[in-house]
Formats: sequence, structure tokens, C-alpha cells
Amino acid sequence: MKRIYTLCNSEEEANALGHFIISKGYEGVQNDSYRYCRLMMESAFKENARHYRNYIFVGVNGYQLVVDTNKRAMRKKYSCKYIEKERVFRDLLSRNLHFFQRYSEK
Repeated sequence: MKRIYTLCNSEEEANALGHFIISKGYEGVQNDSYRYCRLMMESAFKENARHYRNYIFVGVNGYQLVVDTNKRAMRKKYSCKYIEKERVFRDLLSRNLHFFQRYSEK
């Protein structure tokens, strides 16, 4: 599975990306529903707002969605690779899912 993340500039963008990740079969932040994912995103935006930053980082760590406030944490804690463009990020997740579905059927 992939270990990648990307930048989200607004809560709406992060919410849409989170729903996309969940729809691709990844688990939520605490192996639960999307409610905790949304709470993590909101708290990350609030934490970054105190430092005058209006973005967060959202990604996948093998099997679940991860959310953090800065690149350093994503690289150190989760060993994720930064994907600059959201379109490429979505394409990588879609391609990865199809690859595993093909080989799990055999």
C-alpha cells in the first residue's frame, strides 16, 4: 500500500479528499467512521491557525488516513512521501487499489 500525503488549503478540500480516501477502502483515523477524521482535520486547522497557516496535510499510511499540521511530522512519524498535485495523489490511490484488486481475485 502507498505511504503518500498532499497539501489541503481549506476544510472543504480536506473533507472532499478524506471522503475520497475512505471511498477507496482505507480506514479512518482511529479505525472508525469518518467522524473522527473530520474532527482531526478541524483540530489540525485550528492548531495551524494559531501559527497563521491556513493548510494541513492529509494522506494515507499503508492502510489508514493520516492528518497532520506540517510536512516534518508526516515524514518523520509516518515515513510518507509528499505528492504536490492533488490530481496525481488521487490517481496514485486509484491505481494502487486496482492493482491489489486484480491480484486478490486470483
